[in-house]
Amino acid sequence: MEIVISQLIIGTLYTAIILSLIWARFRFFKIKTKQSKLVSYLNDPAVLIQLVFTYGLLWQSEYISITATVLVTLCYVSSLVLFWWAIKTAGALDFASSEAKGQVLTTGAFGLVRHPFYLSYILVWVSSSALFDSVYLWLSSTVLVCLYILSAKQEEASILKSESGESYATYKLETGMFLPKV
Repeated sequence: MEIVISQLIIGTLYTAIILSLIWARFRFFKIKTKQSKLVSYLNDPAVLIQLVFTYGLLWQSEYISITATVLVTLCYVSSLVLFWWAIKTAGALDFASSEAKGQVLTTGAFGLVRHPFYLSYILVWVSSSALFDSVYLWLSSTVLVCLYILSAKQEEASILKSESGESYATYKLETGMFLPKV
């Protein structure tokens, strides 16, 4: 009975995350450059590996400890909250290496970290990898985290060259990329 409850909790939260990511991919983010399309060619297979293995391992599991269930639940909930907080804060700005540069956001989720979307994704992929300790999940998580770091650095370099460069440089000093500055 304990395993079924763990599977339902983790599976429901994971599905909510995946549906949120799919919604954002097609309804929120604006991908306008060839560079960001190239990243998606690497990103999409790694995400697919995460999906297939996480769902597969979740439903094949014969035991998930209460501690693991609680920790993964906390990470998944944190990811969802951070993701939707960033959506609410961001409004309709251009993202993902878009050629258009909007204003520098320093409030809401963007007051916590400079890349709340990437952080929310990292929480999910690393949590799933840690839960199931699968080489495929760890490899795909590594690819995804590397892509997020590269993308974040490219986006920041582009913003620093834009009209908002000076205000972004100040923001960068005050706010961590993926971890809050204390």
